[in-house]
Amino acid sequence: MVTDNTQKNSFKLLWMYAGNQKTKLAKASFLAIIGVFCGIVPYFCAAKLLSVFYNKIVTLNDILIYGLTAIAAFALKAYFSTISTMTSHEAAFSILKTLRTAITKKMEHIPMGVMLDKASGSYKMLVVDTVERIEKPFAHMVPEMTANIVTPLTIIVVLFVMDWRMALGAIATIPVGFLVTMGQMIGYKEKSARYYKANADMNDAIVEYVNGIEVIKAFNQSASSFGKFTNACKYYRDTTLEWWRSCWFFSAAGLNTLSSTLLVTLPLGTYLFMNGKIEFATFLTCAVLSMGISGPILASMNYAEMFASVFQSFKQVNDFLEEKDQIRPTENVQFNGSSFEFKNVSFGYKDKNVLNNISFKTAEKGVTAIVGHSGSGKSTIAKLMAGFWDVGKGDILLGGVSLSKIPFKQQMQKISYVAQDNYLFNTSIMENIRMGRPEASDEEVYEAAKAAGCHEFISALENGYDTMAGDAGNRLSGGERQRITIARAILKNADVIILDEATAYADPENEAEIQKALSRLIHDKVLIVIAHRLSTIKNAEKILVIENGEVADSGTHDELMSKSALYKSMWERHMASSDSKEVA
Repeated sequence: MVTDNTQKNSFKLLWMYAGNQKTKLAKASFLAIIGVFCGIVPYFCAAKLLSVFYNKIVTLNDILIYGLTAIAAFALKAYFSTISTMTSHEAAFSILKTLRTAITKKMEHIPMGVMLDKASGSYKMLVVDTVERIEKPFAHMVPEMTANIVTPLTIIVVLFVMDWRMALGAIATIPVGFLVTMGQMIGYKEKSARYYKANADMNDAIVEYVNGIEVIKAFNQSASSFGKFTNACKYYRDTTLEWWRSCWFFSAAGLNTLSSTLLVTLPLGTYLFMNGKIEFATFLTCAVLSMGISGPILASMNYAEMFASVFQSFKQVNDFLEEKDQIRPTENVQFNGSSFEFKNVSFGYKDKNVLNNISFKTAEKGVTAIVGHSGSGKSTIAKLMAGFWDVGKGDILLGGVSLSKIPFKQQMQKISYVAQDNYLFNTSIMENIRMGRPEASDEEVYEAAKAAGCHEFISALENGYDTMAGDAGNRLSGGERQRITIARAILKNADVIILDEATAYADPENEAEIQKALSRLIHDKVLIVIAHRLSTIKNAEKILVIENGEVADSGTHDELMSKSALYKSMWERHMASSDSKEVA
């Protein structure tokens, strides 16, 4: 794994990720080089034919021999180039598979909170688009760039062997062209970083726009009036144009200078020939060969520019793969109960502190409710319980054991976590529920659905439990999706169930049914509820009141009503809101 990207060049990064495909890439490069040598032969044939024509000694045999040799050389070049490209593509697609597998495996080991901190469009871009951009260097750049470097070097060596003066004339414009072209690199680091950030921001905005199209249309908005989307597209356009405009002059001037090898070789060769210092055949061969120098160099420069771009892709992939893993042991531990205990826990997102030195213990059995105003930190507590992050300070215990000492697999077996926006896969509702326990029978799935209060609406669907949920469950309402995810948690039959405002989309009637089902379910279990409707947790064994990242108070409903002004005001507002809904 790379520890400092800034100290490694693009080729080293590329070669590192090649892994066990290096042999194929080396083979592809070797075949490409053979093709290069075959490609030089027609230049000699052309020069030889022109020479015999000039000297008026051409014969039919000369035409046949040089013509057929050139054709055979072209055919061999095409053959070796094709085999080279096929071999490099096989290696490239294997490498892409390895990279995508590495990224998805990495997702399993980094904190879930890190995943949630980024928009889904960023991950789609990383796994699909960013990795796809790496295909070209492996499939084309390694063999073809090798060939394009070897070709001009070989021609230059041949030219020096034939006549050193013509060789110097052939390469005279190359360093000048390179110097002019290098003008494109002025401010490259800043411009490329800005470009890739603009590209990533635009991808995120597009995904957000598509996901939110229902809301945008409902409020009669358009793509142009959806500010974030429009601004991201404009910024990407402006950033791209700004970068291109700064490169256009240097690119055009440099490339034209590089390709003008005849600008020196023709007058130089003519002068030498007129003064009897070079034979006509040598002059002609050198002039023809010099025309084969600039093409591969220009192609190499295009690849070099692409390589710099691709390095950014490597960097993005590598930066993600270097994210700090959430390390946990592999040996199972022995739990002493199922309650959670927070000991002087502090936690924050980046620079923002959310929890401040909080300590509490959930009820040993039954329901522990966590309530508080929006932004108080209650959902953060639930996510820490589920292991989304490691705490910054303090310790969290589950069943008397620190979470840092519990293997992930064992923790996930112990806990069922249901969030407000839980994900449904585009498969049947039966299979979505069965994900809670893959070996469960159909009858057990039905029982879990009944317990979650969703059996009736599922049965009323056209295909019942075989109905496809749609992308992210979009064929179902928010309340229906929530009940299915709760059924999934019920089927899992874990010792601890964490409901992170999981009934927010359910109507009061269905929420009451779910609460009844969970009340029957929690015998010998621990239920943690992040509640937004206080009436549903009135009978909880323990209620924690969170305010500004701290435990403001705790106790039963009756205890809090008598001693906590904050809880009492929240309860009164909730009841007033409920009364107004009933009147409505």
